[in-house]
Amino acid sequence: MTPVSLTQLNLSSERPPVTPAPGDGKCLPLWIPYGRYCYWVYNEQKGFSWPDSRHYCQEAKTELASFHSRAELEFIRNLNHTKYHNLWIGLTRDRNFGWGWTDKTPVGFLNWAPGEPNAAFHPGQVAEENCVEMYPDGRWNDNDCLQKRGFVCRHRQCKNP
Repeated sequence: MTPVSLTQLNLSSERPPVTPAPGDGKCLPLWIPYGRYCYWVYNEQKGFSWPDSRHYCQEAKTELASFHSRAELEFIRNLNHTKYHNLWIGLTRDRNFGWGWTDKTPVGFLNWAPGEPNAAFHPGQVAEENCVEMYPDGRWNDNDCLQKRGFVCRHRQCKNP
């Protein structure tokens, strides 16, 4: 029998992301725990603008999701199983025309799609691309905040949700 190499099996030698330790709190009903946080993905046929998506999260005393690791991103990507829309996340242009998370956490992990962010102008649209959506493959794109999308909310686990 001939030995088979990793490339012949099409396997990666890259190690999978580390799963964080579970949190010691609880999530809101129907929210999914991951590490110390809880997540809820909206991806039904009706989409929402980025401001409306953020408002929806804030009504539940949560925020659009921020991402700080590949493992966290892959976890959310696997929850997005209906695939009606790309998903709004909590990354947006800050006052200095850089990028910042709406929950004020540091921006230390980025996952832009090739050629992004590009602040593209689309004929017929007046808005700039100041909000970030996540594609089904987990890559990010800056887009017009008024486009209709699904979204991801996140909250820290708490003792009494």
